[in-house]
Amino acid sequence: MPMYRLSNPIRHYAWGSSTHIAQLTGRDLGDAPAAEMWMSAHPADPSLLREPPGGRLDDLIGADPLRHLGPDACAAFGDRLPYLMKLLAARDTLSLQVHPTGERARRRHVEQQAAGIALTAPERTYQDTSHKPELLYALTRFEGMAGFRETDRSAAVLRGLSLPWLDRVADTIEATWTPFQTLRDVVTRWLALRPGEARGLLAELRAACVRAAQSAHAHPPPRRAPSRQAHDVSRESLRVYTATPSLIDAYPADPSVLVTLLLNHVVLAPGDAMFIHAGTVHAHTAGFGIEVMAASDNVLRAGLTPKHVDIPELLEAASFTPVPTPHWAPADSAGESRVLLTPPVDEFELLVLCLDGHDVDLTHSAPRVVLCLEGTVQVTGSQLLTLQQGDSAFVGACHAPLCMSGTGRAAVAQTPASLAARRPR
Repeated sequence: MPMYRLSNPIRHYAWGSSTHIAQLTGRDLGDAPAAEMWMSAHPADPSLLREPPGGRLDDLIGADPLRHLGPDACAAFGDRLPYLMKLLAARDTLSLQVHPTGERARRRHVEQQAAGIALTAPERTYQDTSHKPELLYALTRFEGMAGFRETDRSAAVLRGLSLPWLDRVADTIEATWTPFQTLRDVVTRWLALRPGEARGLLAELRAACVRAAQSAHAHPPPRRAPSRQAHDVSRESLRVYTATPSLIDAYPADPSVLVTLLLNHVVLAPGDAMFIHAGTVHAHTAGFGIEVMAASDNVLRAGLTPKHVDIPELLEAASFTPVPTPHWAPADSAGESRVLLTPPVDEFELLVLCLDGHDVDLTHSAPRVVLCLEGTVQVTGSQLLTLQQGDSAFVGACHAPLCMSGTGRAAVAQTPASLAARRPR
């Protein structure tokens, strides 16, 4: 059972936090915002091995994939670790974006390769051939936007702003028999606005949001609301009205701000999770969490970013069917001591353990990345690794149980136990 301590790369983006990752890992990261820490074998930014120093995790796995990944993962995914685990620390809003399906990623990657677009080119949107479903587990309060809200709820949010041009949109989306097509038409029209047109509308929207938020605070709904739905719409409307002005301040001529009015606004408490399917329009707003995703770097952006945007491609890849808020409940939970999150994908699941001196055996064969979140965690297989807060390790597939012990908390990304029964991709 191969076991390796990891040294993980930090990605510095303007939207990142200068405190969260530094505090968890104990690393001096300077004043630059640290947005992400990757724990993975993704060739774009692989983890390095501490012993022997300087080796790359992707090279290690590629030299002997059967030993490190096990037969089930090799049969399904070949010679690569199929998931990427991150710490994600957002101080400001990430880009409004979509991830493609696997079929679309394979086709468009081949097309961009044939067109000679370099992988490092800003306009290169398909870095690989994989889809990129994402699971986010909140370590602090975490806020974001994900998926189009039910049209009647969005109509109520829009009407609360008392702007005639938004009232007309509300009438249109509420009356439609085909919400996916109507929402697509509205979003397409908004994203086609010229900067000058967008700037004027966003200035009106900002003033309307401030008025609506002030009115909501001055006249809160009665404790006994007419219905649970009415209460939820009122609460979500206030959340939208409060969040939107800061987006406009940061992006005063970006029409993609308008799209956020139609999205589910998600708030996760620590320990909550959400799952983002391919095609889901989303943007993380603020907070600290663990992300586990298929090992892909395919991102299609609509706005809220200085990076390259590809609106035609995003409109083709996005799903405009309204969905509920994408909270994801554990498949298995023993209170706070064991939480297992198993989204509907083959590549990964996430196990969060709170250890208080008792042993936990992980019995199925899987390649794993272990991150110590608090205290001291011991990982016992063919050898013993002791991990302190912020330490991480790659543990290769094995046929004997892997024992976790100590007094602390750990997050474990792994291929699912049911992978052996699934058809290879």
